[in-house]
Amino acid sequence: MLACASAADGGAMPAILELAISCNQWNSLPETGGILDQPVGLLQKMSFCLNAYNAVLSEKNRGSMSLTDWSNNNPAAWRIYSRIEKLRREQ
Repeated sequence: MLACASAADGGAMPAILELAISCNQWNSLPETGGILDQPVGLLQKMSFCLNAYNAVLSEKNRGSMSLTDWSNNNPAAWRIYSRIEKLRREQ
């Protein structure tokens, strides 16, 4: 999660995040076939990573909006972002 979040801050982009962004951009799956044909856990890892990346990007791009207002307007992103910040503090 932290590696994906760090990519939103300009850090190196993990391969799983690159894959998730590409699949999202092209509206495709990583492997041939349907959802059930994908390697076990891959889509979950991609979603997890992409959610962390998007939460940090959203917070970063909140502009002049206060963190409180942003968190109230983006409760799902706030839950992810606050967890990321907690993990960063624990490092």
